[in-house]
Amino acid sequence: MKISVELVEKTKGWLQEEGIKHFRDIKETHGEIAAVFMEGSIPHAVHFNEGMSVRNFMRQSGECKNWTAHEFDDNWESLIEKVIK
Repeated sequence: MKISVELVEKTKGWLQEEGIKHFRDIKETHGEIAAVFMEGSIPHAVHFNEGMSVRNFMRQSGECKNWTAHEFDDNWESLIEKVIK
């Protein structure tokens, strides 16, 4: 699926600088957007936590009409990669 410039811009606005920084920090610290890391003694799975929020935003944006759940799963990281550049 093609990620539109419009979706990238909408996502930047939704995440704001704090959210963009959060994903940049994850990428810098763990080497990937969908990292799994420990928060104290609790595993933190970005794909499940923040990733679900991003996928839900994508669904509501109107930019991803007719996408399947698999397409959202397969493309949310690419979207965030474009946003944090």
